[in-house]
Amino acid sequence: MNIGYIGLGEMGGALARRLQLRKPLLVFDLNAIALKNLAESGASPCASASELAAACDTIFLCLPTSEHVRTALFGENGIAQFLKPGALVIDQTSGDPVITRQIAEKLSKLQVTLVDAPVSGGPEGAQAGTIAIMVGAEESAFNRARPLLELISPNVLHAGGIGAGHVIKLINNLISGAQRLLSLEAISLAAKNGIDPAKACEILVNGNARNAFLEKYLRQHVLTGKLNFGFTLSLMHKDLRLACQLGNDSRVPMFFGNLTREMYQMCISEKGPEANVHACTLVMDRLAGTNLVPADNDLK
Repeated sequence: MNIGYIGLGEMGGALARRLQLRKPLLVFDLNAIALKNLAESGASPCASASELAAACDTIFLCLPTSEHVRTALFGENGIAQFLKPGALVIDQTSGDPVITRQIAEKLSKLQVTLVDAPVSGGPEGAQAGTIAIMVGAEESAFNRARPLLELISPNVLHAGGIGAGHVIKLINNLISGAQRLLSLEAISLAAKNGIDPAKACEILVNGNARNAFLEKYLRQHVLTGKLNFGFTLSLMHKDLRLACQLGNDSRVPMFFGNLTREMYQMCISEKGPEANVHACTLVMDRLAGTNLVPADNDLK
């Protein structure tokens, strides 16, 4: 069985690198540098996405949005026309479940199976082999995809039918995005009232306020100014927008979700859509009149 990976950005590249440690892997990306990096790690580069699709039985995708996935599959020179009957497509994009289900239906007419399998844990989790993989697929497709996904991480979790992986990833990012902002607000409050931010973080992670942002990022990255990693503000806002739209469609109140989305929109207005997601820490410093982030931070 030949396996291919399309989309070798910061997240996709880390996932593909982990996969190629265990299996021979064909790879493609429009970015020549990203393609070269994976080739140097032992993967086999392809000249085009269509070349990869024609050669593979299983194709992983990790692209910025579900629209990119749809275009890659069905747009001009889309790879769907090169897929073999019986092929498996595993979409690791943080995507839109509505579009994912539309894509799955269209691929099924070509006798191709789609599984959505977005991840949470960042590139460092992918590299360590601990990342959480959230899967949306029918039981038979999940059983087919699971051994391949476990080559990346043992933390493979079946959320439900097609699109369910993307639903739970939106919910994950909704919580994560809100936690980041509320944690920054709280640490700013501590700092303005005489508590050292690092000490405040130490205390909070030992109590019920503990969360992933405080545990993994506040002391290690915010307070040291090492912020230039991870995805963009625009991608975080995209996930929050999709989560809020899903809430609207599902008739679920999204008071806090919409507020979080608007806060990231404000950060985009100030820092730009392609700014790193951690640029929101600089916005909070400005609003609160604090200096949590050192002046010589790597986002300058």
